[in-house]
Amino acid sequence: MMKRSTQFISPQKSRQLSDLADRAKISLSRYAGIDVEYNAIGLQLLDEWIERHLKQVGEPSAEIRIVWGAFLGEAFRRRYQGQWGTDRTGPNERLGIICPRNDQAPVFIDVMDQIAHRIRDGMEESLAFYYTIKGIEITPQ
Repeated sequence: MMKRSTQFISPQKSRQLSDLADRAKISLSRYAGIDVEYNAIGLQLLDEWIERHLKQVGEPSAEIRIVWGAFLGEAFRRRYQGQWGTDRTGPNERLGIICPRNDQAPVFIDVMDQIAHRIRDGMEESLAFYYTIKGIEITPQ
């Protein structure tokens, strides 16, 4: 019998990640001067926050990376009725969102890996663009 590579995390851990995302949402709303939502516009603002942080502070701490990843994950979770989960297909367990698809295997969105790409490669790895492209994969026409 084949072992499942993805699994949902506990409701308590999911709530903690949602709470972290809400903290990021509050900070983004203060930064933008508007009420930020979990959508592509909110992710554009997160891209700006990351860019500003990298220029002013440099390498982000593990804690701030998790806050950024939580916001990205919540955007996917809310838009595509996903759930927080982990994937164990590689050598390390990865944290992300498991998004269902009609009559197909779910899509695992590796939010922390995407945050790492965004930090390393800059706006070339825009979170807003990633959100849009992955959305096409989740809901193919």
